[in-house]
Order: sequence, then C-alpha cells, then structure tokens
Amino acid sequence: MSGPPSLGPTRVILDVTGDVPDWKEQYKEFLLAVKDSDGYFRYRWGPWKEDPSKLEILATWAPLEHREAFGKSEHHQKAVEALKPVLVTVPNKCPRFDLDVSTFVPPPPQLINSPICEVITIRHCTGNREAMAETLKKAEALPGCHAAHSGIGATGTPDQGTVWLGFVGWRDYESSKEADKSIYTPDGVGEVERHHINFNFPIKGFSVTNPGR
Repeated sequence: MSGPPSLGPTRVILDVTGDVPDWKEQYKEFLLAVKDSDGYFRYRWGPWKEDPSKLEILATWAPLEHREAFGKSEHHQKAVEALKPVLVTVPNKCPRFDLDVSTFVPPPPQLINSPICEVITIRHCTGNREAMAETLKKAEALPGCHAAHSGIGATGTPDQGTVWLGFVGWRDYESSKEADKSIYTPDGVGEVERHHINFNFPIKGFSVTNPGR
C-alpha cells in the first residue's frame, strides 16, 4: 500500500501597486495559472495586514517533482505575465522560495484557515529547531490562539542563511496584538520579522480561484 504523496511547498512574497481593485484581476489570472498546473495540490494567499501592498502565497504541488516542473511550464510563464503589470518592480530572479521538505511540513489547513495567521520568519537562524518549536508552541496556551506550527524552511541560503518559519493561528487580530510576543518568539537566534495574513482573504468574484482543499 503506497503512502501519501510527497509534497512540494513554496512561498512567494510579491510587492504590488495600488489597492485591491488595481491588482485583483491580474492576481486572479496568476492564481488560476498556478491552480491549473500539473500536480497542483493546494494554495493559500493573502495581503499582509501591516502592508497590504505585499501579497504572500503558500503553494504546494504533489508529488514533489511537480514543483520543479512548474518553473519550466507554460503555466509558470502565464503566471509571470499576468503579474507583470501590477508588480512594483520586475525582480531579476523568481521570488519563489522553495521550502525544504526534509525540515519543513506545510501548516495544516485548520491552522492556515484561522481568521488571522501570524507569520514569523527568522533569517540567519542559529537556533535549535526542536527548542524553537517548543518555544512557539507556548502560544497555544494564550487566549485566542488556535494552533502553532514551525520548521526550517531552508538551510545555508546565500542571502538569508538558515531560514526558520513559524505560523500561529489566531481567533482575531486583536488576540495576537494583545499576546506577549516574548512568551513564544525564539530570542537571540537570528533576524526576526513578523506579519499577519488572512489566508482566506475575501474578494468578490474570486470564487473561481477557490483552492479546492
């Protein structure tokens, strides 16, 4: 009996111009190109609450080989062309950040579907993965927290070193704002950046982009 397919997760952060009406049609075409690609498994996306000009998507293909194949496919080219008119600048290289499947498992749907997710990135990370995961899990004892999840997204990258990612699902943004971040944020182990995302960001007319799972 075969086991579940290996997953190939990736993370992309895009800088776009204007507000929702300015980029929604182009972003819809981008999402549909991803969704129609071979091996598409799931995606979740949303703008940063702190900076709505940043759009973040977590996309997963299965099995893993389809993630690499996407970058060479016509669907990838369609996705790129759809976005060009609304990007602040066209990057010199693809902003896709493929996550290391040996050290990172995508957050479960019940966490990522929380009304608001706090995303913590620690770049040039020097901490112990297990100890950092234990620290982040302390968030689950705080009021309004649904779940916490973390992993090493990549090791030894040229520009970011080792990258640790933590996800905390909250009942609402206010619960996260009121939480003592020092309780569950690993300290002294790298450069910390955090933001919040509604990964089920509602836009009228976007039902066709429903991720499906």
